[in-house]
Order: sequence, then structure tokens, then C-alpha cells
Amino acid sequence: MESLGFSPATLVLFTVFVSIVSYRCLVCLVAVWREVQRIMHIRRTLPGPKPHWLFGNVLQEPGPLTPGFEWYRNMAKTYPKLHVFWAAWKPVVTLNHPDSVRNVLNGSVGSVKSSLYGLFEEWLGQNMVTTDGKVWKRHRKLITNTFHFNALKNYIPKINQVAETLVSVITQRCEEGKPLELYKSMGSFSSDAILQCAFSYKSDCQKVESQFVQHAHNLMDIVTKRSFSPFLPFKFIFRRSSLYKPWRRGIDVLHTLIENIISERREEHKTKGSNLEYFKGMDFLDTIMLAKDSDGGLTDEEIRDEANTFLVGGIDTTSSALTWLIYLLATHPEYQTMVQEEVDKLFKDRENREIYSEDLHDTPFLMKCIKESQRMYSFVSPGRLLTEPLVVDGLTVPAGTEITIFVYQLHHNPDVWGGDHMTFKPSRFDRENVESRDSFAFIPFSAGARNCIGQQFALQEMQIAAIRMFDKFSFTLLQDSLPVFKVISAPQDEILLGIHPRNEK
Repeated sequence: MESLGFSPATLVLFTVFVSIVSYRCLVCLVAVWREVQRIMHIRRTLPGPKPHWLFGNVLQEPGPLTPGFEWYRNMAKTYPKLHVFWAAWKPVVTLNHPDSVRNVLNGSVGSVKSSLYGLFEEWLGQNMVTTDGKVWKRHRKLITNTFHFNALKNYIPKINQVAETLVSVITQRCEEGKPLELYKSMGSFSSDAILQCAFSYKSDCQKVESQFVQHAHNLMDIVTKRSFSPFLPFKFIFRRSSLYKPWRRGIDVLHTLIENIISERREEHKTKGSNLEYFKGMDFLDTIMLAKDSDGGLTDEEIRDEANTFLVGGIDTTSSALTWLIYLLATHPEYQTMVQEEVDKLFKDRENREIYSEDLHDTPFLMKCIKESQRMYSFVSPGRLLTEPLVVDGLTVPAGTEITIFVYQLHHNPDVWGGDHMTFKPSRFDRENVESRDSFAFIPFSAGARNCIGQQFALQEMQIAAIRMFDKFSFTLLQDSLPVFKVISAPQDEILLGIHPRNEK
């Protein structure tokens, strides 16, 4: 060997290097082979619409972005347990039946979030929505007090104030002979409620444009476009697209606004000498800033990320839910009248229209209408990465596969809800119907350990808004619109309602 110019030490190092490289190549080949086997297994055994060889199902006609969601409903009708949606060459298995989603939401098989949540990471950072494991558990435990029953009660006066503004805005439009722009108005109301309950921040966004609201909507639109593109989910491509500059601009504005609020609140706490018991339930920001465990509290960056997540979870989702609730009651006058009769009974012999915590138990029919409207238009769908195989109806979805629990398809699955699933029927939520139905048939806020922590806050907000609106007004439909996908379901065009003041009694 020395005659070839190699010393024994060099030969040993060379041999080790070749061995390491060979091992790495072998590991990569095995991983690629297993991935090919997984994809081929899904292609051969799992049902779904035939994909395009390059784009998968993304560009199918009528495609998934078609207004009205008929494509989604047809999928639930044709494939009642599960089906595969091909995002280019990547298979995403859609679950749309209680038997399919139960083991994912109630067990460990789907405890890891899917890569779809990575679309929010640059905006929302490390928070309860995007994280798993110890980080998620710690944040969830620290933030739980924010939505404790006593904390929720303390939010009610603020929501009442926001609802009073909503009523005054509707009154003004009525006096001017203008229709109610439903989606815009519900978006402004929800934004105002979240900003006041989260930060005690008075934005007047029901009357003037808010930077918070404008940039949050813009960022959600960009997430929607990325989620249905075969290429934009890749960071390298997205950061070179025309969407990236407005994306970064929106993130910078929101982060700066929230960081300034956090900084001001820190100073306020120092001045007042605060503790958690004194501030519990005062607002979302106070609660998470003062929450402590054995490792201390959340950092300012973690607080900012959770606050951003609370905004995302509370603005678009609640405004969408309220829009479709009011729309459905406006187009079903018999149910609108029943809600108003319930509200009249609530306010009987009361001049004060402020709503208290105990009042929310006295509108059971309204709550049935809220749940039925959520069933008809719920769209937020949890995504998971399978850590072990999932068996559904004799079909095996292999570990390593991304799945989507498609709530809209589940809520419109004729095998679960019958052939009249497109009919608005609040009686579906009569006690006897609920008790006879699978507990995983209706999951607008997801289910299991990772259900939406803010669901009671959202329902409380919707009840108060609806009570105040139907106390003062009746509504009729002037301009209709089909729903479209924007992470949540939103009307394609503005829904216009006629405003009719109710006689004062």
C-alpha cells in the first residue's frame, strides 16, 4: 500500500469514510423503497377519485374549490368511510365517518400533527395548534385557566358591549335604508369581541378598518392558496412567489402590534403588582402572562404566538359560524320566529338587555340552531400523521400517511345524517336524537384530547350576538351566495339581508 502512496492510517480513514457513505446510501435506499411501497399500497387498496398523473386531484373539474362544496359532498356519498386525495404525488387520506375518526381522535395512532400545520408556522410559531408532545401539553395546561368557567363569565360583559355596538351599527344601516352586509358585519363583530376579550384592545373595527383584522384576513387567504397548490407548500418555492412579500408584511405588522401590547401589559403589571388570582379571567393576555408552572411561565415570544393563534381561531371561525347561523334563520322564518319567542321570554319584564351567564342556559332552541348551522357549514378539518397503521372497514392506512378528518364531509355523510343532510333541521339536536347518535358524528370543534380549547367561548359569543340581534330585528334574504373554501367556509359574494325592526313591547 505504501507503494501506492497510502499509509495504513489513511487507508483506515478511507475505509471508514466509504463504509459510512455506503451505510447512509443504504439507509436512504431502504427509506425510499419503504415510501414507494407505502404509496403503492395506498394506490392499490384505498378508494378515491382517479388522480391526474402530475397534479393528482388538485385540478379536477369540478374541483374541490368549486363554490357550493358539491364535490366534497359527492365524495362522502361515494366513499362513506374514507378516500384518498392526491396532492400531486402525495396521498392524503380523508376520513369522513365516525368509525374512521374515532381511533384517531381518541387514541395515540394520530397524535402527531400533519405537515399542513407547517403552513402556519412562520406566522403562529410554537403554539398549541402547531406543536406536539411536551410543548403542546405544557402550553395546554398553562392556558386552560383562560377558558375556565369563571374566566368565561368575566368575558361576558365585554361581549355584551361589543354586541351593543353591533346592534347600533345594524340600526344605523336600517335607518339609512341599507341592507345588512352579513359576512362583513359578523367578521367585524367577531374581531371586536376577540380583540377586547384577548387584549382589552378597543379597535372600533365595527365602524372603521382595523390593521389586526385586515392583515389576519390576508394571511388566511394566503394559507388557503398554499394549501391547495401542489408547489406553494414548499418553502423554497413559496419564498420566491408573489405571495411572500404580503405574507411577511402581514406577519410583521401583527407581531409588532401584539409585542407592543405585551410590553405595555408587562409595565402595567409591574406598576400594579399583579398576581394570577387577582387577574384570573380579566382577559386572555393577563391569564397567559401570569400563568406559571415548575418551569416558570411562557416567554414573550410564546405568549405572542399563542395570542396570534387565539386571534386566528376566534376571528374567521366565529365570523363564519355566525354568518351561516343568521343566514339560515333568515331563510327559515319559522325557526327565526321560534328563536325570537325564546328571546322574548328571556327578556320578559326586563328593561336591561344585558345578557348574563345564567341567561345562556335559557335559550335551548337557539343552541340547537347554532349546532345545526355548524353541522351544515363546519369546515376546519384536523390533520394528523399516522404513527401506526389505521384499519378502517377492513382497509389498512399505513403508518407515515397524512390524514385529514374532513368535518364537512362527516357532517354531510348520508350514512350518518340521512338523505336530508342538506336540510336545516334544528330538531337533529333534540335530546333523544343526540343520545341515539354516535358521539363522533358531530365534531365542529374536533374531539378527544386535542379538541378546541376555546369552544365554549365561541358558543358563548355566538349566543350573545344572536340574542341581541333577534331581540331587535327580523331579517330576510335579499342577496344569496354559495359557500367557498377559505380554510373556513365563507360566502363567495356578500350576503345581503333586509333589516326589519321588531315592535317595541
